[in-house]
Amino acid sequence: MAKWFVIGILALITGEIAALVLAAAAIGLPRALVLMLATSLAGLLVLRHPGRARFERLRVAVTQSGIAGLEAGGDAFLTVSAGVLLLIPGFMTDVLGILLLLPAVRRWIGGRFQSFARNRSAPDAVVDLDRTDWNRVPERALEDLQQRNDPR
Repeated sequence: MAKWFVIGILALITGEIAALVLAAAAIGLPRALVLMLATSLAGLLVLRHPGRARFERLRVAVTQSGIAGLEAGGDAFLTVSAGVLLLIPGFMTDVLGILLLLPAVRRWIGGRFQSFARNRSAPDAVVDLDRTDWNRVPERALEDLQQRNDPR
């Protein structure tokens, strides 16, 4: 898992450098750097202006429901993610951040996450236990235990 994370980060850095070189070749290095700075400031604005209320909604949703709270605070999570992506210098992350600010993209990702969360929250039919977590009990002992615990 860590290997794929490192490979992904290296691929992102390589892609960002390539995008900067292409943008600098197309519009000039000073303009490319100003554009990167402008999108970073836009990311800061996304995180600051409506971000505090959204951070709070997201925090409350995740605190109450765990990872499933991301579904309830999905819009807030995606907006905060967009702000973070815009804040990171680079054109590829900027494009992803701008896409996450579009309501249609957020609805599409939210729908995908809801179906993923529903599938993950379904109880499994099999419970794996270690040998130390269970022991065999005769049927008669189970019946006696059920009769003692029966409130009737």
